[in-house]
Amino acid sequence: MTKSKLPRPDSPELRVLLPGAEHRRIYKFLYERRDDPPTKVEIFEHLAAITGEWHAQRDRRLRDLYPIFEITRTKERVPRYILVGLKASAPKDDAGINLRVRAQVLQPQRCAMCGRTPLEDGVKLVVDHKLPKSWGGTDDPENLQPLCTDCNHGKKHLFETFNEFTPQIRKAATCDEPQRRIGELLLAFDRAWVPSELIGMVASAKDFQEDWQRRLRDLRYIGWDYEHKKQREGGRVRTYYRLTRRAPWPKNIKQAIRAEFDRRSAADREGGKRATR
Repeated sequence: MTKSKLPRPDSPELRVLLPGAEHRRIYKFLYERRDDPPTKVEIFEHLAAITGEWHAQRDRRLRDLYPIFEITRTKERVPRYILVGLKASAPKDDAGINLRVRAQVLQPQRCAMCGRTPLEDGVKLVVDHKLPKSWGGTDDPENLQPLCTDCNHGKKHLFETFNEFTPQIRKAATCDEPQRRIGELLLAFDRAWVPSELIGMVASAKDFQEDWQRRLRDLRYIGWDYEHKKQREGGRVRTYYRLTRRAPWPKNIKQAIRAEFDRRSAADREGGKRATR
C-alpha cells in the first residue's frame, strides 16, 4: 500500500484525520520521536505527564491510529513504535464477487447487524466479508453478509484497530477446529482484551459456528481458561475476553473434550449418589 507525506501535528489536515485531542497527542509524540521511536510505556508516560492522568483506554487510542497511519513495531523484546506514513485509501475488497453471488447475499434486504432495510429505513446495503479478506476471509457466500453502510463502516473501523495483529489472526483463522481458532486468537493478543465480535468471526472462519460461545467454553475442558468483561461504548454494551491460561493442544481436540466432559459427568453422578446415601 502506498503512503503519502505525514501531516504536521499542528496542521488542519491532522484535525480532520484525528478529531480527538488524545489521538493527536499520541500522533504528535510519535511524529516528534521518528528518529528515536518510543516504546508503548514511553508513549503512555508522556501522555500522563501532559494530562496528569493515566487513562485505561490509551492502548485503544493508539490502535485507533492504525487504519489511518502506517505504524510499525520493532522486533525487540520491548518493541518501539515507528510512525512511517499516511496510508492511502484501501481498495474495495468486494471487487471479485460476481453479480449472482452479490444478489444472493443481498436478497434478504435487511442489514445483518442493525436490521434496517432499504424500503423501510432508506439505508443502502453493501456486501460485507464477515472475516475480512486481509485476515484470510474468502469470497465464499458463507463468509458474506448484507450490511448497511453505517454498520459496514463501523465494523471496518473496529477491526482495523487490530491490524497490527493481522499475521496472528490469519494464522488462527486457518486452523481446522473452531476451538483451536478461538484459542490461537486469544493467545495472539498476549493477554490483551479481544472483542466478542472478532472471536465470533474467527471461530466461523472455516465453518459457521452458530454457538461459538460453546466452542469457547470447550477450551476449559482441555486446560485453557479465560476471563471476560462487559463495557459500555456509546449506546451499546460490548463484551471482551482475555486468555488467562493455556495448555498444549491434544492430538484430537474433539475427542479430548468429549472424554473430559464424560469424566466430569460421571464424577457428578457419583457425587450425587453419595449425597443421597
